[in-house]
Amino acid sequence: MKKRNEKPGRIITRTLEQVENRRITKAERERLKQVAALPDHQIDTSDIPEVTDRAGWVRVHEHPEHPLHRVLSRLLSIRLPEPDIALAQRLAESKGLPYQTYIKSLLHEALERERTLAERR
Repeated sequence: MKKRNEKPGRIITRTLEQVENRRITKAERERLKQVAALPDHQIDTSDIPEVTDRAGWVRVHEHPEHPLHRVLSRLLSIRLPEPDIALAQRLAESKGLPYQTYIKSLLHEALERERTLAERR
């Protein structure tokens, strides 16, 4: 991406990564605050094409791959043998995961596998 500099005739070239990771300036932050404070009907969206086909759209937070997507969970207390906990902790550490998250993922995978087998019968 090329951007004109304040100095005439000078072009600055940036990679996409540099553009995406760039910090916004104070002036840009202030302008965003001003636009955010405007009522919707005062914001000019005439340069944005109208979307007519929304087939296949899903709310972002409802998409299973979205980081804010959460399945309803419930607190559960369960007794596990010490050796199993120790093994889970070692395996989770080798994968860079908290051990409870690792146990939860193992349980989920096992339940999905059992469900699939039960549906085949």
